[in-house]
Amino acid sequence: MLGAVAGMMAAPTVFLDPSMMLVILIYAFAAAVLGGIDSPVGAVIGGLSLGVVINLLSAYIDFVGSELRLPTALAILLVVLIIRPQGLLGHRLVRRV
Repeated sequence: MLGAVAGMMAAPTVFLDPSMMLVILIYAFAAAVLGGIDSPVGAVIGGLSLGVVINLLSAYIDFVGSELRLPTALAILLVVLIIRPQGLLGHRLVRRV
């Protein structure tokens, strides 16, 4: 409780914001889903491949600049989820009831 109170008192002086790391959290979620939620190795591979693809797209395609990096990551995530819903290295779980 003391740590929470100290954080609330220090937040205005160091300009902390609740949505400060939101973009990084979205990139991390996209990488984890891209590689497969149940596969830690897949999440690492998904993060690396997502970063490489976004940087290559922004370097070689003119209209993908710094403003369209996040929508590009979400579009890649959408395409992967449509093609392979469990991710690239995820396993399909079938339960019979």
